[in-house]
Amino acid sequence: MKRDKAVLPAPIEPLIRRILNQVEGAFEEIVISIAKGRPYDFLPYRQVEDAIEGQGPLAGILSGLRAARNKTALVVACDIPQLDLDFLKKMIEMSDRYEVVVPRTPKGLEPLLAVYKKSVIPRITKLLASSERSVLALFDLCRTKYVEVPDPSWLRNLNTPEDYAGYLRSLKKK
Repeated sequence: MKRDKAVLPAPIEPLIRRILNQVEGAFEEIVISIAKGRPYDFLPYRQVEDAIEGQGPLAGILSGLRAARNKTALVVACDIPQLDLDFLKKMIEMSDRYEVVVPRTPKGLEPLLAVYKKSVIPRITKLLASSERSVLALFDLCRTKYVEVPDPSWLRNLNTPEDYAGYLRSLKKK
């Protein structure tokens, strides 16, 4: 996208604020993992910088897990504007027996809308130390549960300008 997706207007507030509005009150703690030097001063939540600069989402997950008070954390990327809280809560319930619970749609896995246990921290650290940046590489190293999303119509990522434009058009139709 070549710009900070978290602050894209969606449509009257930044995208990250729209996502936070959906999870506020549903979880006891919210921690925002940020790239170094990119604080979101307009948000009232604790923010932690990436543990290792420039290493992508895996480093962000590591930072968030280290900062979390709970042993289980739901990771939500800043480019997934619509959430199904019931589905996410079911994933958290499933995490009793797993270290990672990740949704799967016909388009593939959604590693940045998944549940992670703090127990994976050493494996993430090892992956990053070996220059592995893919979140997907972690799944084979953990007790991972893949969960089919029954109705994936709500689940969209805004990875390109076209995705973002389509999302804005869908809001106008509502």
